[in-house]
This record gives sequence, structure tokens and C-alpha cells, in this order.
Amino acid sequence: MMNTQLDTTLQRYEAALQSIEETGRTIDVEQVLIILNARDAVQIALKEQKSIPTSRLQKIIELDALLREKAQLITKAVNAKTDKEFPDWRESVQPITEAWWWRLETIAPPHPWDLLDWLWKLLLVAGWTANISLLVNIATRFFGAGGVGLLGAAAVALPSILTLLQASSELTKAGAEGLEKLLERLKIPKHYQQEVKLASTLIMSGILISFWFALPSVSKKYNSNGLKNYGERNLGAAEKDYQRAISLDEDNIEAHYNLGNLYEDWLEFEKAKKQYQVAAVDGLPQAYNNLGRLYIQEKKYLQAAFLLNKGLKAAEEKNSNPENKYSLFKNLGWARLQQGRYEEAEQALQAAIGIARNPDAEKHIPNPGAAYCLLAQALEKLKQPTALEQWQQCSQFGSRLNADEDTWLHLANKKLSKSKVREAEK
Repeated sequence: MMNTQLDTTLQRYEAALQSIEETGRTIDVEQVLIILNARDAVQIALKEQKSIPTSRLQKIIELDALLREKAQLITKAVNAKTDKEFPDWRESVQPITEAWWWRLETIAPPHPWDLLDWLWKLLLVAGWTANISLLVNIATRFFGAGGVGLLGAAAVALPSILTLLQASSELTKAGAEGLEKLLERLKIPKHYQQEVKLASTLIMSGILISFWFALPSVSKKYNSNGLKNYGERNLGAAEKDYQRAISLDEDNIEAHYNLGNLYEDWLEFEKAKKQYQVAAVDGLPQAYNNLGRLYIQEKKYLQAAFLLNKGLKAAEEKNSNPENKYSLFKNLGWARLQQGRYEEAEQALQAAIGIARNPDAEKHIPNPGAAYCLLAQALEKLKQPTALEQWQQCSQFGSRLNADEDTWLHLANKKLSKSKVREAEK
């Protein structure tokens, strides 16, 4: 019996497949094209032959089964250079819809690394969602103080761009295609692409987390800049710096204290108290001192004494500088004086004066006269003759730049004038 066209094409098809069997695990693109071309010829012959023997159909099924077994090997050979090689071939050849052999990559068993792609995609979405949330948190902190400033803009810009680009690559078709092209240019195999995407997301997470942990350091930078502006009397700029420092780190007690100090300079005492209260809760001795002083001015002596005693305890625990201890003892003596507890006032004020007389400490204490003025008043209430000596010290060391001391200096001058008149009468 003469071979038909179908028989001839089947022989070519079988021979092409056998060549793969002989080659083993390495085949080239030319062998693949021979196989696919042979299968095309078989399909044409099938359509042209009216009656097809069962044996021929069985042969076709057997050979197709063998081709499917080799799908992974063939796909690997075709896609050696790029994962889009098979699609590119189809664009060139334009095979019929039924030509499944031109789509072997779709029926090839998945690469072992592809088996966990569902997990990597889930972690990827969770990762960049967390990145966006963290970025929003960081950006909100920078913008929360009414203006991000040059330092904040530089700090937020880069991670914002990278995070949004990464999210865009997952959420938009154009972004996904662009990322795929980039990975192809980097010659990253398709079965590793999900892992690479996840790795890039985790790297971005690491950058953002590191940035988030660095916020306290950035906060300290703003606080230092605020102190510089305060020293140069750029008070508006100093306020902004302190507010940014607090926005970046709510626990920056120095920034809270400095902002309270600024508000007190502006006579905005309620605002100052709020900032001092935050700093005092975290145990800053000078915050206790300033808050206590404001309560004395409001005639809330019991609250003032309570805060000042807590401040002295905090100063002892933190080994605070002599200036803070002097101010705390001085103001505690003032509160006790106003409470009528003169012996306790004398003790606190003597402690303050003892600190002020220390040569290492006196250069750091700007208002040593205040303690003498208050001690003179306490000694007068106790009817102690040494009160006049303290009035003299008050007059010598007091400063009229402070509203309270100005009042006490006026009183000291009156007391000293009366004393001179009495001496003259004698």
C-alpha cells in the first residue's frame, strides 16, 4: 500500500521527536522548529485526508502525548534568552487557534520556583500596602507641623517616589509591563520574577523602617535648629522647628520644653503650661521648675510646691546641673514663703544660695539675686535680724530685667533706705 501524505508527515513528526529522545536534556531551537513544523504538516494532512484509519489516529495521539511530555524541555530551549520567545514566534508564524503545539509553554509543568508564586504575590501585596501605610505615617509627621521644610522634603521625596512606583507596577497594566521589561533587560528568568519583586518590596520596607526609626534623630536635628533660631531671636522659625521636632517624635521632651519656653516669652502661658506638662511627665527637672513657677504666679502654691518637690527628686535622680537645682530650690522657697511656711522657705532658699555660691556653678546661674530677695522676706517674717544682710545681697545681685526681681529690688531699696535713716537718727 502506497504511503499517503498523512503517513509521510507522521514519519517526519516521529523522526523529529526521536531526535529529542536521542539528544537527551539539551536541544536547540532548530530541533524545536523542525518538530513544530512537522506537527503543522500532520494537521494539514489530517484535514485533507477524508478517511483516516484508526491506527493513524492512535499514532498521532501517541506522538502528541510524547510532545506534551517534552513541553518543559522544549519551552526551556525556546525561552533560553527571553521568556517571551514563544509569543514572539506565534506573532511571526500566526498559527491556527487549534495549534496547541505552538503554545507548549502553557501546558508545560510549572517551574518548582513557580509553585509558591501565590504566596509571594500575597506577601508582595501585603508588603507594599505596609510600605504605603508607613510612608503615609512618615509624611504625615513631616507635614503635621504646618510645612515640611527643606530637610523634610528631601527626606520624604525619595522613599515616596520609590514606594509609589512599586505600587504602580502592581496596580496598573502599564506599570506591570514596564516592570516586566526591566526584569527582562536584567535577564532575570520568569520563574524568579515574583521572588525578585518581593525582594525589592522587602528592601523598600527595610529602608522605610530604618527611616522610621531615624525619626527621633531627625527630631533632635529640628530641635537643635530651633535652639539656634531662638538664640538668634528668629522666634517664628524657632516655633516651627520645635513643632516639627514634636511632630516627628512626640517623646522629644526637650522640644516640648523649649516650645513652652518660647510661649512663655510670648506671654502665652496656657500654651506654655501644656508643653511643660508633657516634658514634666517624662521627668525633665527644668519643666517641673517652670511649671511650678507659673503656678506660683497664678497663686496656686500647693500645686507649685508639689511640682517643685517632684522636680528636685527628678534632678537628683538624673544628676541634673546646678542651675536646675538652684531654680527648683529657689522657687520651692518662694512657694513656701507664699504659703506662710517660713522655716521651710528659709531652708529651701539657703540651699539655693549654697548652690549659687559654688564657684563652678555661679557662672551658670543668671539670677542669683532672686534667692537673696526671697530669703530676706522669709527672715523678716521670722523676725531674724539677718534679713537686712539678705536685702543688701538682693540689691547687689538682683536684676530689673525680671519682672519679679524688679518688684523685690524696689522692696530691697525701701528696706535699705529705712535702715540708713535709722542709722542716721542714732
